[in-house]
Amino acid sequence: MRNRSGSLQSLLEEERTRISREIHDELGQALTALKLDLSSIRRRFDAEARGEQSAKVHEIERTVTRIIRTVRRIATELRPGILDELGVAAAIEWMAKDFKKRTGIGCKVSIKAVGKASGAVHATAIFRIVQEALTNVMRHAAASQVNLSLEKVDDALVLEVKDNGIGIKEGRAFDAKSLGLIGIRERVLLLGGKAEISGKPGEGTMIRVVLPMGEGADSNA
Repeated sequence: MRNRSGSLQSLLEEERTRISREIHDELGQALTALKLDLSSIRRRFDAEARGEQSAKVHEIERTVTRIIRTVRRIATELRPGILDELGVAAAIEWMAKDFKKRTGIGCKVSIKAVGKASGAVHATAIFRIVQEALTNVMRHAAASQVNLSLEKVDDALVLEVKDNGIGIKEGRAFDAKSLGLIGIRERVLLLGGKAEISGKPGEGTMIRVVLPMGEGADSNA
């Protein structure tokens, strides 16, 4: 079952990457071309003193601009290019800033001795784990601050995500309905690592992940 799950995770990431590129390149470029055409039409109306038509076109142009921003956000959330281009550290920094902007929850990031050495498989796993952890904070924690740390310790990557929210309820960390937490554990186990989820009511929740990078890493990776 775990081997099968690892294969599905790999296929899912490949499909996310493909869809993200198609959305960005095909749909994004088509919408940008449409916006340029609308701008050209609006300028012609302005030159002909056709104010009412120009205003209508300008409104459509603003709508297309909003759609372009939405398309870019969807493509980025599917598979951020920064993860492949600059590595997991830069991708996490970007995600933390975006999380704070969208939710108003503070997000402090500390990354040490990681660089690009983590490799594509580990980088993707870490990125998705952080993504899921922050989603849980946004939905359930009622927190005002999240502290996120990632560092390389010996031959392992150690990730910690801790919030100051209401704390995870007893038993929920192992609840079959907590699909996000189950997904985190599965990603970690596929790479031969360990995941600890702990918390107390009123004292926040912490997710701690250790992923081996050397000989201890699971061959399923």
